[in-house]
Amino acid sequence: MIRRRPARPAGRHRNGQASTTSPRRSWDSHARADADRLNRAWAGWAVLYGTGSRRFHAIAARPLLEPLILSDHTPEGLEAQMCEAEMAAIIRHEHETPVSTPNGPRLP
Repeated sequence: MIRRRPARPAGRHRNGQASTTSPRRSWDSHARADADRLNRAWAGWAVLYGTGSRRFHAIAARPLLEPLILSDHTPEGLEAQMCEAEMAAIIRHEHETPVSTPNGPRLP
């Protein structure tokens, strides 16, 4: 025997019903604003905020041998990590010895 479902009242997702708009929400707007501020302040870095992870992420936007991705729960912590990475890159660059070619200029 085939059973029929009981009749349900028509909702907004039923065929023939007028569509309605739902209000848009801005999730974590203060954190996204902090990420935007860091993105503008730190040239050479792409700063993002993950609404799912609730973490700030920074990706080095310059050519490197390996990708450099940093992450922290706070914008201050991420900024400190970015500063440390910049300082480490400066120190590493200063300690590298220049390579000289036989008949050409010295290369960094």
